[in-house]
Amino acid sequence: MKTVALIGQPNCGKSTLFNQLAGYKSLSANFPGATVEYTKGQTYIGDEVVDVIDLPGTYSLSWYDDAEKETARALFSEDIDVIVNILDASTLVRSIELTIELMSLEKPIVVTLNMMDEALKKGIYINVKKLESILGVKVVPIIAKKGKGIKDLIEAIGNAQKPAKRCVYSKEVEKYIKMVMECIDKNNLKNEWPTKLMATKAIEGFEACQKPLENSVCKNALKEAKFALRDGLVIVQERHALCMDIFENSAVVKKKEKRTLEDRLDNILLHPFFGYLSMLAIFFSVFYIVFHGGVPVENFIINIFNNVDTFLEHSLSQHKLILAIVKGIVDGVGAAFGIAFPYLLPFLFLISLLEDIGYLPRIGFLLDSTMHKMGLHGTSIIPFISGYGCSVPAIMATRILKSKKEKVISAFLASLVPCSARTTVIMGLVGYFIGYGYAILLYGINILIIMISGMILKKLLRGVSPEMALDIPPYRLPTFKTLILKTWHKVKDFVFLAVPILIGGSVVLTLISYYHLDNAINGVFKPLMEILGLPSSIAAVLLFGILKKELTLLMLYQALGLSSLSQIPNALTPNQMLIFTIFVIFYIPCLATIAAIRKEVGLKNTIYISTATLLLATFLAFSTKLLINIL
Repeated sequence: MKTVALIGQPNCGKSTLFNQLAGYKSLSANFPGATVEYTKGQTYIGDEVVDVIDLPGTYSLSWYDDAEKETARALFSEDIDVIVNILDASTLVRSIELTIELMSLEKPIVVTLNMMDEALKKGIYINVKKLESILGVKVVPIIAKKGKGIKDLIEAIGNAQKPAKRCVYSKEVEKYIKMVMECIDKNNLKNEWPTKLMATKAIEGFEACQKPLENSVCKNALKEAKFALRDGLVIVQERHALCMDIFENSAVVKKKEKRTLEDRLDNILLHPFFGYLSMLAIFFSVFYIVFHGGVPVENFIINIFNNVDTFLEHSLSQHKLILAIVKGIVDGVGAAFGIAFPYLLPFLFLISLLEDIGYLPRIGFLLDSTMHKMGLHGTSIIPFISGYGCSVPAIMATRILKSKKEKVISAFLASLVPCSARTTVIMGLVGYFIGYGYAILLYGINILIIMISGMILKKLLRGVSPEMALDIPPYRLPTFKTLILKTWHKVKDFVFLAVPILIGGSVVLTLISYYHLDNAINGVFKPLMEILGLPSSIAAVLLFGILKKELTLLMLYQALGLSSLSQIPNALTPNQMLIFTIFVIFYIPCLATIAAIRKEVGLKNTIYISTATLLLATFLAFSTKLLINIL
C-alpha cells in the first residue's frame, strides 16, 4: 500500500486538505521510535487504497523541536512514496523555500497551491504552468476549505514524478557545496540525508548535518566552505533571492479585483454557520412551494375523479363486478394524477434545478463532517437527495461508493428516505388532514432517525471506508429545456412503471374486496395492528404497499370501506393517521427498491436491511402511540 505524506509550513491549510483527502475518520499514530503524533487516514487514488499522513508543519528541514525532527525523519524514510507539498498561495515567496528543500529529496512530489482565493484577494495572480516549468514538478491550484481542485490533486498524486530539476545556486556557492559533497561520497559519510542537502545544511551550521562532518576527515573541507560562504549566510541569501525570482517569473501583483459572484455565494453557502442556515432556508422553500403549490392542483384533480366515481356508481350499480374493475382503474389513475403528480413534479423539478446550478455538491461538502459521523462521506448525500424522488435510483447511486461498509450503510439509510410515494402519504394524509407543520415535522424526525441509525451502523459494521474526493463544480445557470428533460427522465419511471402497477394494484384490491379476501389478510396481521392501535382492516394496505408504495394511500380509503380519499377522517383519528404514516415511512421498501438493494449489496444484506426496516418502523410507530397517550 502506497503512502502519501502531506507537508507544509504552519497555517498553510494542510489539515483542511487532509480532511478533504482522508476524512474525519482519521487516526492518531506515533512515529516509529518516537512519541510525536501525526494523523493518518486512507483515501482512494484511482481504484487503489493509499495511506495519507499529515506531518507536523515545519518551515524547513532544519528542525528545532521534536515535531519538526520527526517530520524530517519521516520524509527521509523509504516508507513515503509521494510527497504533497502544500503552499499558501497568498505567501508564495515564503512558502516556496520548503519546496526547494523537498525537491532535494528526489522523491515523487506534487506541489499544491492552496488558498488561491486568498491570493486573488491580495491581487496575486499565479501562472501555474509557468511555476510548473520553473520547478520541474506538477503544481495543482486548490481551495481546500471549499473543496475546489481536490479531484485534480488526486489525479496528480496518482501520476506523481520525481522533480525534473534541482536547486542550483551561483557558481561560487555550487563550487564549495560540491567540494563538501565529494568528501562525503569519497569517505562514505552518507546517512538518510541526500548528499547535496546534507552538505548544504552542514555549511549553514545545522548541527545534525554539521556534527558528523566535523568528526570526520571532511572537517577541513567543511571549514573552508563555511569560511568562504560566511557560515552559510550566502546560501541563505541566494535561496531567498531564488524564491523571489521564482515568484516574480511566475506571478504578478495587480490591483485587487472585486470578488466574483461565485465567491460571494460560496462565502455564504459554504460558511460553517450561515451555510447551514442557507441550506435549511432553501429546503424549507422547496417544501413550502411543493406543499402549497400542490394542494390546489390536488383538490382540483381529486374532485374530478370523485365526480367520475359517483357517475360510475350510478351507471354500473347493477353490475357489481364490472363496477369494481372499472372503479379500480379509475381510482388508480386518480391516485397517480391526483396525489403524486401535484407534489412529485414540482419537487423533482426543484431538485433538478438545485443539482444543475451546482448547489447539491455544495450540500455534500457542507455535510461531509456530519456524514462522517455516520460512517459515510459527503458524496453519500447525493443518493439520499435522489431518494426523495425514488428509492431505486438512490440505491443505484451507492455504486459510486467503493467501500462495502459504506455501501451497506448508504443502502440502508437511503431506503429510509421518504420517496415520492411515501411523500404522497405524508402530504396527502398528514399534511392535508392534520396540517403541513406536522408533515414538515415528520421529515425532521426522519432525518434524525437516519442520522442515529447511521451512527449505530458505523459502530456495528466492520470494515474501513477510505475517503473519497468531492470536487465542487462552478455555478451554472441551466436552461429551462434541460430542467424539463431531466425532470421527465426522473418522472418517466413513475409514468411507465408505477402508474400501470397502481392501476393493476387498484383493480386487484377492489377484486379482493369484492370477493371478501381482505379479511383473511387482515387476520394474519391483526396482532400487529392492535399493537400499533390501528384498524385491522388496513393490514392489506401495508402488505400491498411492499408491492408498490404508490398503492398505500389509494388502498387506504378503499380498505376502510370509504368511497373517496376525502372521507378518511371519518374512519381514522389524526393520531392514527400519524402512527400509520410513521410506519409507512420506515417499513420494508417496495419490491423494486429491494431488487436494487440486492443488486448493489447482495442477498444477505438485503434480508438484513428489509428486516431492520420492519423492526424500526414497528418500534417508531409504537413509540409514537405511547408518546401520544402520555401527552
